[in-house]
Amino acid sequence: MRINKTLVALLGWSIITFLPAIVHSQEKIERSVREFTNKSLNGYIKNVITEKNCARFNFKNLAEAKTARLGDPYKIMFIGLETLKSYKSGASAKTLLKDIKTLWFPVVIEGVTKTKLEIIERDGKMIAGEFGGISAVKEIVNAKKQLPELLEAKDIKAPYKLMLVKIPALSAMFLYVENNEKEFLVPSMIQPERCNLKNGKLYAADMVLSQLKDLAKEIDGKLLK
Repeated sequence: MRINKTLVALLGWSIITFLPAIVHSQEKIERSVREFTNKSLNGYIKNVITEKNCARFNFKNLAEAKTARLGDPYKIMFIGLETLKSYKSGASAKTLLKDIKTLWFPVVIEGVTKTKLEIIERDGKMIAGEFGGISAVKEIVNAKKQLPELLEAKDIKAPYKLMLVKIPALSAMFLYVENNEKEFLVPSMIQPERCNLKNGKLYAADMVLSQLKDLAKEIDGKLLK
């Protein structure tokens, strides 16, 4: 379940700051961002979660929800439909990535990720974004668990950059991995077969983007507006 942005605005959670840049696999963030995100999580649990709806957020009950904590976040990058259509084979995936100033925080209980909370920077202010999601979060968590084995098989060693990449027009989500100028994408989405891909598999980014470009050409961007 995703929370309406109007509700977020009514709750009035905002703070003046900027999102830090990702350097390693997961971000070590400024204290002010962490404090704001904790405040936002507590606000959702206090004002949104109830005994009746807690299962929609993957909590057993309200008491369990109150024990939730935040894991280390991922930065979210965005690829638009028209941008994807213009991709040239062999180009870096970074030429397509748009920074949407959003951090994806796992919401964790006793080491288990239950859902997620997104924090967005708009005009220098932090706002609480989407809270919730079970199936989509599960796919991302599963891909992250498989990642060490996938990287070892390709002899890819730390440090490496790790982010989330969204392609909304295709309802696609990936873990993006960059190491020594090589780029990989790990599908982490619901029904990856729609994109002729398999979740939890490490693909060369160029191969995936070239394939998705062909799918993108079949979509009329005007119908998405």
